[in-house]
This record gives sequence, structure tokens and C-alpha cells, in this order.
Amino acid sequence: MKKTIFFLVLFLLLINIKLVQAQEKVCIYFFYGHGCPHCTRAESHIETIESKYPSLEFNKFNAAIESELLYKLYIKYNVPETINGIPVWGSVPILFINDKYFFGEFEIIDNIESQIQICEEMGCECPEISEEQTEDSEELSLFRLISLAVTDTINPCELAILVILMTAILTKFPRKKKRALKVGLSFSSAIFIMYFIFGLLIIAGFKFIADFAQITETWFYQFLAVIAIILGLLNIKDAIWYGGGGFIMEVPMKWRPKMKEIIRGTTSVKGAFIVGLIISFFLTPCTGGPYFVAGGILSNLSFIGAFPYLFLYMIIFISPMIAITLFVYFGFMAVEDISSWREKNIKKLHWIAGLLLLGLGIAMILGWI
Repeated sequence: MKKTIFFLVLFLLLINIKLVQAQEKVCIYFFYGHGCPHCTRAESHIETIESKYPSLEFNKFNAAIESELLYKLYIKYNVPETINGIPVWGSVPILFINDKYFFGEFEIIDNIESQIQICEEMGCECPEISEEQTEDSEELSLFRLISLAVTDTINPCELAILVILMTAILTKFPRKKKRALKVGLSFSSAIFIMYFIFGLLIIAGFKFIADFAQITETWFYQFLAVIAIILGLLNIKDAIWYGGGGFIMEVPMKWRPKMKEIIRGTTSVKGAFIVGLIISFFLTPCTGGPYFVAGGILSNLSFIGAFPYLFLYMIIFISPMIAITLFVYFGFMAVEDISSWREKNIKKLHWIAGLLLLGLGIAMILGWI
């Protein structure tokens, strides 16, 4: 009987210890932006006092990547969109603790330690943030990237250039489909390599701008959304009024003769690879829009972190090139049929690309994705 009472008391003590530990847990949710010096100073201050409070749980979130989560906290904590004319929504740093929030470097530094002490004495409520919410945010970021890549694949430029190349090869070597296959794959691999390099340069450029101008990531994200909307409207313009306004969202007319001359001079696999490297510069003005927005989104990550996303984007981007090459090789479709289909549906392609970009940009601004 004594043993039973002893173990019962021990069990109750352990439960009590766990409850006390749970009550003493102090949760901080800190949102920062890439290249934000105010965020860095606020974060450094919290890290210097972190060792003094073993119960402290310091959670850091990238405001641009975790925008949906941040929006939910704005609502939960009744955060006003502006304070004395200064925008709060979309600005960093901002910190949430217990039932309070602190906005800006100085407000965080001046109040955080006293608030931690109050929480340790009185107990604190931690905002409910599940791992599922973070996973959902990552999925949405991936959805944005894939949407942009898919939009890029239906660009008329990409299809036109490969059709010209395949026509040139099959005209010179009508019975050598294996050569056409190798040439098409060589050309596609060159585009992949050059565009991958372009992507890294775009990411580096956006990182430099963010560091130099000290733009918060949330506002930067809104800027990218506006670019997507503008590109979408320009594509819709081409769908309704093709060539109107003196320009089209394709290879400029004055570049086309030179581009065709370069492509039609290709007769070998090595030559196709070199031509692919050169033609990638012709492709950039008409296919670079979605890629530009994607590069801006990926600039929130480190170069190593951005690599797999960039690789995935490029796999999707060149998939039509690979598909056309294989269709021609296996005889499922003649190059002339592809060319004819493109000419008949060029406005539809602009409609699809335009609506996708427009919808994506609006969804980004509204915080849906």
C-alpha cells in the first residue's frame, strides 16, 4: 500500500512539474526580412538575452515566405495596417509575444526583456502555429514558382525558335531523324544551361537591390506581383491587338532575320549547342518576364537553397522543346504541323499566358498564394 501511495505521489509531482514547465514557456514569434538592418539589430538583441531565459522559445520567420502566417497573426492580434501614417502591414521587423505585438527595431529592443519577465512570472499564451501552416506556406511558394514556369512553357517564342531549328535540320537531312533528335536535345540543353545562369544572375541582382535599397521583403513581393500583372496585361494586349502599340511579347521583329540566319546555318550537334547559347539572348526579351518574377521570389533564399527550385523551373521550361523534338523523331507529328498549329493558335497562347500571369499577380497581392 505504501509503495502504491509513493508511486502515485511521484506521478502527481511529475505531472505538476510538466504543467509548471508548460506554463513558464515563453514563445516569441519574430518576422524579419532579407537585407533588413533593423531586423538584424533586433534579432541580435534578442539572441544576446536569450541565454538568460531558459524558458524562452525564439521562433524566427521570413516575412515574405511566411506571408500567410503573418497575415493570420495580424488578424489575431488586431494589428492596424498603419500607425501614425507608417505602414505596419508588410513592414518588418515585427514581433509577437503573449497577447502583445511590437513593431520596429526600437520598440522590440525596448520592450522585449520586460515582457519576457512578465511572462515568466504571470504565464504566457503561445499563439497556435502548427507545422502544417508552415508546410502550407512552402507549398504555396512552390505553387507560385510552378505556375510561372508553366506560363513560360506556352510562350510562342520558345516554340517558334525550335520549329525553325527542326525545319532547318530536316530540310537538309530529311532522312536523318536521329541527327534531328540529337540536334534538338543539344539545342535544348544549351538553353537550359544559359537560362540557369541567367536565373542565378537575376537572383543575385535582386539580392543586391534588397540589400542596397533596404526594401522589406513583403513590399518587394508586392512589387513582383505588380510586374506579373503588367506582363499579363501585355500578353492579353497581344491576344486582342497583336502587334499593337509597336511591340509584341515575342522576339522583336528586327531581330528575327538575324536569328533565323543563325539557326538555319546549324548542321551539327555541336553547332546546335552553340546556337542554343546564342539564341538564349534572343529568347530573353519574350520569355524573361515570368522568369524575372520567379527570380525575385527565389532571391529570398540562399543560392544553395534556390538551386533545386531553379532546376525544377528549368525542367518545366524546356519540356516543350524536348516534347517537340521527340514528337518529330518518333513521327507523331511533322514540323510543318507544329508550325501551322502555332500560327493558328498564337493569340490563344497569348490569352493563356496573359490570364495566368494576371491571375497569379492578383492572387499574390491579395495574399491568396
